[in-house]
Amino acid sequence: NPRIPSVFWILKSADFQERESFDMLGISYEFHPRLKPILMPESWIGWPTQGDSIAPNFYEIKDAH
Repeated sequence: NPRIPSVFWILKSADFQERESFDMLGISYEFHPRLKPILMPESWIGWPTQGDSIAPNFYEIKDAH
């Protein structure tokens, strides 16, 4: 997984973009203060856009009508 320096300390608004790219793509940011999943549940293993992730206990959502 790629590791690049974080720009969080220069641009605070990069917080969510860095966390999202970590969560979806597996890009790690060095020295990011809160690098944790933001979109996927904590139980998710892997990165969804890489195709090698394991989806734990998914249930089909059915329409109420």
